[in-house]
Amino acid sequence: MNVLIFSGAMTEHDFATFQSEAKIKPNPSNQNFYSKLIKCIALRNNVSVISHRPFVKGMTKDKYLESDIVTEGNVRFFYTYRETSKVYKVLREQNEIIKNAHRAIEEFHSNDFIIVVDTLRLSLLKAAKKVAAEYNVKIVGMLTDNPSNLSGGIKSYVSQIKRLVRSLDGYLALTDGLVQVFNGYKPSYVFEGLVDSPDVFKKDPIYDYYFFAGSLYERYGVKTLVDAFHESNIKSKLVVAGAGPLAKYVEHLSYDDYRILYLPQLSRDKILGYERNAIVNINPRPLDPKLDNESVPSKLIEYLSNGQPVLSTKYPKLYGPFKDDVFWIEDSSLEGMRRALEEFAKADINDAKRKAYIAKMKAFEFYGLEVQSESIDHFLTSINSSSNN
Repeated sequence: MNVLIFSGAMTEHDFATFQSEAKIKPNPSNQNFYSKLIKCIALRNNVSVISHRPFVKGMTKDKYLESDIVTEGNVRFFYTYRETSKVYKVLREQNEIIKNAHRAIEEFHSNDFIIVVDTLRLSLLKAAKKVAAEYNVKIVGMLTDNPSNLSGGIKSYVSQIKRLVRSLDGYLALTDGLVQVFNGYKPSYVFEGLVDSPDVFKKDPIYDYYFFAGSLYERYGVKTLVDAFHESNIKSKLVVAGAGPLAKYVEHLSYDDYRILYLPQLSRDKILGYERNAIVNINPRPLDPKLDNESVPSKLIEYLSNGQPVLSTKYPKLYGPFKDDVFWIEDSSLEGMRRALEEFAKADINDAKRKAYIAKMKAFEFYGLEVQSESIDHFLTSINSSSNN
């Protein structure tokens, strides 16, 4: 089956280069997820990606991004031309995306294909809908979050996204709650995430440390984590990596506490290196029924797959299957977090390693690319072969 994916994802090499050169860093979580999704779908299908890369004013020294066509493995990436001007946004953007879609379809040598689209990008949704109508093909939305939950979401923008997503033919989704947000009557396949096993990378010579990597927002429990560690009696270090509103706070706290080390946003290979050599990887995101119903703490699934102990709040969907394999934070208050950190410090190292090994085996059993590829392919085939309403 031919699959045309509309996303902002680049090849891993190109994203690493782009991230290192960018003054304003692109969000790595979107790239990481779609990189795995693309690989997953490409295991059983012929995949091309229309890549509308993230680009805002001041992001790089360049005023525009050139269009290009590159190959990674057996996947073709069609990079769109991008500018930050309003004229481009109004007059050229959608046509650029559609033009690259036409190029990809020509390489399919067939008009029989299905579209998968990132549902958080309005420009991609609009272009994908036009291409689907032009070729009379089905379009499946990838639901990773509720656009209403995103920082700085403009109401009119969010409502346009929801209107378009409700009209799609089906959904791949990270939670059941997301399907209900858009259209609970449409066919869907729900999976919490994807894990793969890239090569192990070397890390900097830091030892004996707890680790957190992600967006540095108070609502994700980051301030509680660093404050609790600062007040704890733990002798190990805490390494915090990422970008966000709390970056300066964490950095300043690190000046007062030699045990805390702040690292700016790192490349994926460096993050993996730190995760795989940590004493424990930490997910401090506090429980929030609405947020938990509509988004998955993607870092938690990544942590579970890397074979090191995990300390986490009790995200409901993962607490059940991993109940005995994770060190759970019973109370995400400052005192509760400090207590959980200190209790882990006293844990038996062999028991911690055993839990981590079992968690890794389960993570690949549930979310490995090969496993999910079969299920996703079955779903896409069923949508592609269904009759038009």
